[in-house]
Amino acid sequence: MSSSLLQEKGIIPDVVDAFEASSSLSVEYPAGGVQDGNELTPDNTKEAPKVVLPDKDSLYTLAFVDPDAPSNADPKFRSWRHWLVCNIKDGDIASGDVSTPYIGPGPPAGSGFHRYCFVLYKQKAPIQPEPFNNEREGRRSFSIINFAAQHDLGHPLVLHFFLAKNAEQ
Repeated sequence: MSSSLLQEKGIIPDVVDAFEASSSLSVEYPAGGVQDGNELTPDNTKEAPKVVLPDKDSLYTLAFVDPDAPSNADPKFRSWRHWLVCNIKDGDIASGDVSTPYIGPGPPAGSGFHRYCFVLYKQKAPIQPEPFNNEREGRRSFSIINFAAQHDLGHPLVLHFFLAKNAEQ
């Protein structure tokens, strides 16, 4: 994904402050893959996707966030943490430490389209994040930029996003 598209869609600076694609990532839901801001529905994304990582010889952190919580017009809970998996090894997401269990998109009625972002970082070493409150209120106001800085993750390798809205718009 190009940084110009991410800037055009506001992903830069709403989710990350800088990005240049330097690897690949496949994120597939049964209804289709995540690519370049395509539209998917909350019903089609309620279960965790199949994720194929760039290689099997590195450690990774994968975050899935919504910077538009509760709406793009009023993102006072930016970013909503939908999924966070650290220390992914052997190219297998199931091998990672789940800091936040997956919860699919749930944009409120009338809130318009939300941008749902998968952000992948390559780790230099295993990390031990502080435990998160994964209840509803604890998932809001998460900054992947701050998390990456705190754990020396650098800039993301890959960033994919899709759009989703409530069916009752």
